[in-house]
Order: sequence, then C-alpha cells, then structure tokens
Amino acid sequence: MVLLYKLMKAYRIALTTYADTSGEGAKRYGGRWNLPGTPALYAGASLSVALVERLTIDPELFSSERHILYTIIEFDLPSEHIYIPNIDELPIGWNSLPATQVSMNFGNKLLMEGRLGFAVPSIVDPTSLNLVINPLAELFPSLAIKLYPLNLDRRIIR
Repeated sequence: MVLLYKLMKAYRIALTTYADTSGEGAKRYGGRWNLPGTPALYAGASLSVALVERLTIDPELFSSERHILYTIIEFDLPSEHIYIPNIDELPIGWNSLPATQVSMNFGNKLLMEGRLGFAVPSIVDPTSLNLVINPLAELFPSLAIKLYPLNLDRRIIR
C-alpha cells in the first residue's frame, strides 16, 4: 500500500557553518517556542518569510556579499503531521518582544509530545507562518531535505 501525503515546504536560512538539522542551537539557547534543552528547527512556510525573519537576526544580510555566507535548508513536510493551532489557542503574550516563558512553554509541550512540528504566525509578518520542526520526531529521518546556497536578486543587495 502506498500512502500519498500532501507536502508543505519549509525554509530555514542559516549560516553555512551552522546549516545542520540537529536543532542544537535552539537546544543550547532556547527560542521563542522552545526551552533550552529541547532541540528545535525554526523555518518559514515561504522563503520570503524566512528571509524577513533572518533579517531580524542579521540586519546586514542584504549588505554587499554577506548573503553568500548563508545556506537554505528546504524541508518537505507531510502536512497532516504539522499541528496548526488556532490563534485563540496561542497563549496570551506569545508575540511579546523579547520572547517570554509562555510561548516557550507552549511550544516545548508540543515538541515533547513528539510531534513532527507546528506552525505559528510570524511576528514580523502575521499573514505568514513560521514552522517549528522537531528533529527528534519519529518521522524526521524520513523527511526530504535539500540544502543549497542563498542566492539573492542583485536588486535587493545594498
């Protein structure tokens, strides 16, 4: 029997030096949706939102040739294994700057349940989704993952 799944793409932009899929950085430092000690991979549901999110971390991304230091990690995710909470399920303060314990606890619980991942609104662009992917999920090793250089249109390079 062959099962056909609808796939959703997710894009992670990382410095090439750190372009792995272990979730080690988030495990070490924590993130908006995970506590330190829990690995996670943060990605955008589109390359555009992944770029905007990366700009919040590296405002020089579009400067000169800095973008050549980055790699795109593209995931094919079976959509039925990605949890998408309703906006009213998100804890009050999930979008606080900086991130607070409420969003970390919410996401950490989902990751610890063994889910492949979950999708949440981007704070930078609330019309777009970010994905938090669990590298320890049972399905993770079977994902199709591609890595390729970040190439930007020269018109947006300053």
